[in-house]
Amino acid sequence: MKKIFVFVFTLLIASSSVGANSLPKFTIMTEDWVPYQFKEGSELRGIAVDLMVEMLERTGSTETRKDIQMLPWARAYRNLQVKENTVLFSMTRSSERENLFRWVGPIFQNTTYLIAAKKKNIRISSSDDLRNYRFGTIYDDASEMFLSRHGVSKSQFLRNSSAKSNLRMLERDRMDMIVSGWEGFISDATETGIDPSDFERVYTIDVSEISVAFHRNTPDWIIQRFQKVLDDIKAEGLYDRIFEKYKAFSRDE
Repeated sequence: MKKIFVFVFTLLIASSSVGANSLPKFTIMTEDWVPYQFKEGSELRGIAVDLMVEMLERTGSTETRKDIQMLPWARAYRNLQVKENTVLFSMTRSSERENLFRWVGPIFQNTTYLIAAKKKNIRISSSDDLRNYRFGTIYDDASEMFLSRHGVSKSQFLRNSSAKSNLRMLERDRMDMIVSGWEGFISDATETGIDPSDFERVYTIDVSEISVAFHRNTPDWIIQRFQKVLDDIKAEGLYDRIFEKYKAFSRDE
């Protein structure tokens, strides 16, 4: 009888240990940003999407590609702040956000520019030159952080919910510049029927690491498990192969 009790007790401990290391059901969110995450038909694709799908599979998560939601950035960002077990990618990891979330990455590095119409002949040599312009931004996006770092007042922000809305306003001369990566800008311009060759990069405003952000209450062991898997993906060469797969979507000069 004593042996049976010990055996059952051992099983309970083992079961408890497995349960303690089982991943929760996540709410996984992203936004439209070619070539990192975008929809092709009804399927989500992109460099960051494929990396996330691989990480989910290797960490033992029950979530798959079909569980990733594409949402407007401001809504996804709010969800990440207030709801536990939420994940958002791809996000700029900045000093302003460092303690708001938990981080796994980097998944890539991104250069962000101020982009203007060529016909305006805007020339920026330093942050001091930004004081008299109007800038298109996205609510709660890194674009607003970058501008604020360069001393731009919030009164100069023309805030929208999407990059494409900003682009349309830029074309109509309702703002002077937008904040964007060059590849994403060209993709958005092409999709909205705007000729990207009419615009130019006038100033490099930031170079940042882009990572996966988890809700701030996410336990250490979850972050460590995902980070280990991402590191393995890079070491094995799969990371480079995923980037190569989407090379045709890269439109940088």
